[in-house]
Amino acid sequence: MNDGPEALQDFPAPTPAPPELIERAWSLVRQHPECFWFRHPEARIRHLEDVRLVVEHLREYGDRRAWREAQDLHRCLSPLYRKKY
Repeated sequence: MNDGPEALQDFPAPTPAPPELIERAWSLVRQHPECFWFRHPEARIRHLEDVRLVVEHLREYGDRRAWREAQDLHRCLSPLYRKKY
């Protein structure tokens, strides 16, 4: 078993998210802090995977309004997000 840097090459690099999507996701994080209790204050949204996490936590921990906003964000994310592994 190889635990060196070569082992990390099995996973694709994170896909950067478009700036508009980052801003929309960040806005929802600020609007619904109860859904992101685990988040470090200095954490940033930079990749499509980060936006996907925002969607998941809005759905799981949010109210009806948060769930609807997660659906809208997911619609923006769906055409861009392609699972590569």
